[in-house]
Amino acid sequence: MGRSGKTRLALLVAAVVAAAGCMIPVIEPGADAPKPTAPTQPRTTGESLEGKFSYDTMDDYVNAVIPLITPFIEETWPGMPLPRVVYVPEGAVGREGCADASGRQARYSSRSYEYCPVDGTIYVGQDMLWQFYTETGDAGPAVGLAHEYGHHVQSQLRLPIGRMSSVDVENQADCVAGAWTRYTDEVLGALEYPDDIEDIEALFPLIGSAEGPGRDHGTAEERAMWFQAGFNDGIAACDL
Repeated sequence: MGRSGKTRLALLVAAVVAAAGCMIPVIEPGADAPKPTAPTQPRTTGESLEGKFSYDTMDDYVNAVIPLITPFIEETWPGMPLPRVVYVPEGAVGREGCADASGRQARYSSRSYEYCPVDGTIYVGQDMLWQFYTETGDAGPAVGLAHEYGHHVQSQLRLPIGRMSSVDVENQADCVAGAWTRYTDEVLGALEYPDDIEDIEALFPLIGSAEGPGRDHGTAEERAMWFQAGFNDGIAACDL
């Protein structure tokens, strides 16, 4: 991501899906918890994040992206506490505060990319992040991270998530990611054309859920629709 012209994202919102999903971490023996990342200042200087990072520096990528998301949260919901963002390196595993899909205590790992509302933490695993970064480019995993911030917003606003379907919960977070993308373009000037459009398009085949009664995320088409709503109309479209 980097500074761009003021072109609107008409092509982007018609073609992409917004988020990386909330994946259940691998259940493995416990280990010491990794430390939270250390955000820096917003990157609005024009430097692209494309190809700047290696597998060993994925933590630096996270530290570069967080300051692009936090101003959106702080300006949209003044006074809202920010989530912890914990980078999970290869080999690190440990307990989260949340339960997994089977009702057991969830555990983070390097394959995590999820938000736990119990401990107010977004877990970003090195291996999952690297997969997104190498297969989509720099913008794809950033939009996925914005989706996880969307789940934090849902938790902080005390929405009746327990009475919502999991698909609706995920679609709403996709909408927040779309609103953040609009903010990133218009306020921070940090969206890069056409590279970021292509990056987010590449995220599409990785995260869309197939139709079926057991799915817990939106289909690619649903997620693209909610992302588009958030981008076109801002956070007002997300029904928060």
